[in-house]
Amino acid sequence: MHKKYHSKDIRVAIMQEHYLQRLVEETASYNTLVGSFFPAALWSPLPHVVQTWARNYIVSLVTYFLICSLWCFYFYHWKHDVHLSKEAIPSRKSIMLQIHVSMKAMPWVSMVPTISEYFIEKGYTKCYFSITEVGPIVYITHTIIHIILVEFWIYWTHRALHDVKPLYKHFHFVHHRFNTKTSLSPFAGAASHPVEAVLDALPYTIFLFFVPMHFKTELILLSINGIWTFTTHGCLETKMWPFLTADYHTMHHIMHRYNYGNYTILMDWLFGTLCHPYSTVDEPKSK
Repeated sequence: MHKKYHSKDIRVAIMQEHYLQRLVEETASYNTLVGSFFPAALWSPLPHVVQTWARNYIVSLVTYFLICSLWCFYFYHWKHDVHLSKEAIPSRKSIMLQIHVSMKAMPWVSMVPTISEYFIEKGYTKCYFSITEVGPIVYITHTIIHIILVEFWIYWTHRALHDVKPLYKHFHFVHHRFNTKTSLSPFAGAASHPVEAVLDALPYTIFLFFVPMHFKTELILLSINGIWTFTTHGCLETKMWPFLTADYHTMHHIMHRYNYGNYTILMDWLFGTLCHPYSTVDEPKSK
């Protein structure tokens, strides 16, 4: 009897090891894709976790400069007389300062997805490899719960960075030095203190221990969050209800209160800090 159970445990362990190996191979394939742009003698000797960090860092840099540069070219130059007035376009000096601050945070924030992937590969989280393992309905449910929890986390950490004065003084002020339309641009989206940048990305790791998530979807959501952050600092008047678009976030930078949320107005509406772009400062439309 004991031998029978022992054999079963061994089979389960082997299956689990094989399953986790698939996750490692998935991550390794992404690393190899990025590493193909570098000499093999330089990339191949790097440990797997170092390759993962380097891939996350490089992809973050490329995404940051590509998305923000294209955005600025389109709205500041090509369509400068359509969406924004000339006076609302930030100076080159301001943009360079935003990039300088962002470059200090980028290596640190790239550690968060690296740590996430390490925990996933070790089987410590509730991540799963294929949607077929749970079915489409459960997959969608997991994703929605995960997004709501991230929204909750970002709202309250952002609000705490304002309400707790030492946190604002030592960390959040770095981002809020850009507080006018002429000092904001998509490049300011990543211009934060490294501690704040890590704090914003941290829920994408923490909630993997509590909410099952599809591995690729988790990586995609983290990437989308970065791109969304860039666009919300562009000062455009988009008004895409119920999303917390750039016009909402511009008001947050100008007023230093209201509109603490991330993707949607939900958390600000629930907790009484919602102020619509067409509201006056003294009459915020909140719950």
